[in-house]
Amino acid sequence: MRLVKGIIAVILLLSLLTACSQEADTPQNTEGQNPSVPPSTETPPTQSQPPDQTGEPNAEMTREEKIKALEAMAQEGMPLKRETTEDFVNSPPGRFSGVSYDNNREEVLPELKKFPTVENPDEEMINKYYLALLGLFAQSYPDPQQIMDELKMASFGNPDIDDPRFKFKESYNVEIILDASGSMAAKANGKTRMDAAKEAIQAFAESLPEQANVALRVYGHKGSGKESDQALSCGSSELVYGMQPYNKEKLQQSLNQFQPTGYTPIAYSLQEAKKDLSKLPGDKNTNMIFLVSDGIETCDGDPVEAAKQLAQSEITPIINVIGFGVDGPGQQQLKEVAKAAGGRYVLIQDQKELQDEFNRGKEIANKWKEWKANASYEAVSTRSSRSIDISHFALKWSRIAKRENHDLTSVIMTMDANNMISDEFADHLRKLNDEQLEIAQKKADELEQFLDTLNEKSYKEAVDAINQKFAQNTKTN
Repeated sequence: MRLVKGIIAVILLLSLLTACSQEADTPQNTEGQNPSVPPSTETPPTQSQPPDQTGEPNAEMTREEKIKALEAMAQEGMPLKRETTEDFVNSPPGRFSGVSYDNNREEVLPELKKFPTVENPDEEMINKYYLALLGLFAQSYPDPQQIMDELKMASFGNPDIDDPRFKFKESYNVEIILDASGSMAAKANGKTRMDAAKEAIQAFAESLPEQANVALRVYGHKGSGKESDQALSCGSSELVYGMQPYNKEKLQQSLNQFQPTGYTPIAYSLQEAKKDLSKLPGDKNTNMIFLVSDGIETCDGDPVEAAKQLAQSEITPIINVIGFGVDGPGQQQLKEVAKAAGGRYVLIQDQKELQDEFNRGKEIANKWKEWKANASYEAVSTRSSRSIDISHFALKWSRIAKRENHDLTSVIMTMDANNMISDEFADHLRKLNDEQLEIAQKKADELEQFLDTLNEKSYKEAVDAINQKFAQNTKTN
């Protein structure tokens, strides 16, 4: 009898071991996972216990609490569907606006985990979820005022322009104010932003006429990003290449003096730039400033007020504010800086786009050179070049719309692949996203057609057409 019981026990044990082995060898397939999107390397929240905004499980959250959580993540003033030009322009950018999701997944994933779990979402919950995603990834669309700015830059020297800054003067001076804070070490298309900026600056300075002057000021290039070095770094703004004609060796030596390292004292640098140009009054000098920054002021200064004071000085500079891969909050501040200075703001992502912006200064310099040689305005200006400049606005609008759609599509796929949302929920979000892209692309086409009509108009006629077009708050804008 004991022998029989022993045999039975052995058989049961072998059966149990075999079953466990088969279970371990069976590949686990996550239901609803999109094979084209790799799951997060971090443990995603489960459907039963996702973290809330404090990182704690939110399985016990009520519907009202989930709605409030999503509303807190959305940007105030963002409509569910942007339909007019004004809707796109006035809607606030998301936190990661201007920042590629594909290149910043590690930073974005913790934010995605703050989204509450929603099972069987109704229309209201889907809309709230989409608005919360826009709070992260809505892009900043260029203001139609930029069309006017582009037109003025492209029409520099035109007698019809009332703004005295855009008249030909005896001297042409360019000062570049370059961000050398630690974030400029980030890479863009295979090279750091700093290396890209240095190469673009060298190429731009080399392209200027011999009679033109150029200067380079850098800021945030001392100390480090540590709190203990904040005072040193925030006090670092140095004119490394004084205002003078281009000298290749001297400028290269100046560019070799610094690397990205510290904080971002934009306000202090604008105040110092005012001193740099103090002996170059605007009635006899065309003073062009390019402020290049990849982030927000981090030294407790007021760059908006500093820009306003610089613009109101006797220098009367033309100020171009260039955001290099700037996120949403940084874009908002730099736009305000440009507005206070009566200048223009543009967002760029790589060296080519930075070079394109510098080339605008080069084109004006070449016009100035010909004017100095007693050429008439008509001899140094063509409508075709103006058309190329302002049509760029519509192309940029289209690229921004595609970037926003791509980032949101990637995020939705990631959340779906990691079971943060259901397949059906993801489909609803994708539909809203694609509908928004269709509207944005239609606006881009309308803008391109409108800009084409300006090609054969005089400067004043073009200005009147722009004012009439964008003064209307209608869905045909």
